[in-house]
Amino acid sequence: MDYFSGIVGQERAIGMLKEAISNKRINHAYLFVGAEGIGKMLTAEAFARTIIHQADENAVLYFNQGLHPDLLIINRLEKRTVITKEQISQEMEPWLGLKPYRASNRIVIIQNGDLMSLEAANALLKILEEPPEYGVIIMVADEKNLLETIISRCQLVRFFAVNDEEIEKFLIDKGFDQKVSYRCARLGQGSIANALLFAGEEEFQELWNTAAVIIQDLYKGQIIEVFNTAEKLDRNPLLIINMIDTILRDVYIYKETKNKELIFMVENMDLINLINGVNSQLIMKCLEQIHELKGNYKRNVNSLLISTNISFKLWETLQKEKC
Repeated sequence: MDYFSGIVGQERAIGMLKEAISNKRINHAYLFVGAEGIGKMLTAEAFARTIIHQADENAVLYFNQGLHPDLLIINRLEKRTVITKEQISQEMEPWLGLKPYRASNRIVIIQNGDLMSLEAANALLKILEEPPEYGVIIMVADEKNLLETIISRCQLVRFFAVNDEEIEKFLIDKGFDQKVSYRCARLGQGSIANALLFAGEEEFQELWNTAAVIIQDLYKGQIIEVFNTAEKLDRNPLLIINMIDTILRDVYIYKETKNKELIFMVENMDLINLINGVNSQLIMKCLEQIHELKGNYKRNVNSLLISTNISFKLWETLQKEKC
């Protein structure tokens, strides 16, 4: 069984992992790193399942129930902002200390590894210094902001944005209309997960209109629009912010090139003309700040507070002295 089938656009990473399995050179620790929604977790699960299946021919029966005894997945607990020390030292470490039950390896996947607290990271480091011979730890992270001592003990596997054509084909194969697939592939900006969210959103056009109105209102309005915008964002923050991100990127690209052929969405030209006077470097800086703030949504931080901070950054950028 090929557990890697269906993963799109990560042939390089998958090839490296398959070669490691084939040559029986599996490391004790891996760090899968790359942008959100591009297949890191799917690949981690496929890698773990392939390793386990080699020694347990009935493994798929357990995988289908989500309870194979030699596979453990660690993630941030509900209502917590980080992966805690207790999850590493009291859950993962004792589990990893037991010998494999059905397979030759016990495998831990740490999802959102970049959300580990410092105490959790230090507890993990102790395990990585003396891992059990049968243990394999796979950390999945959107950002490489882990302790350097942890990174140095892992084999780094990089994941890259998926190109628009591959995402478009993936969506068409899923049964989405070609026009919808084309648009959502470009809005996904390299993320299959985001493209799927867009394609499956019944209120897509309404959300797109909301994103456009937000840009107009913040450009024309007073600071009170920051709070009005935050409430609009909080309806569906990740999708609306991705749409705003696409609009601002088109503004930046057009200001730098004056070439309509290079922008993501031709519908953005009206907004591009409206805010064409805003400094392009300020727009790029704003995009970087929004990206950083957006990461807080997965930390169980108050979403309205995050949306308010993002709204203020947008308003501040659009109100800067025009050039």
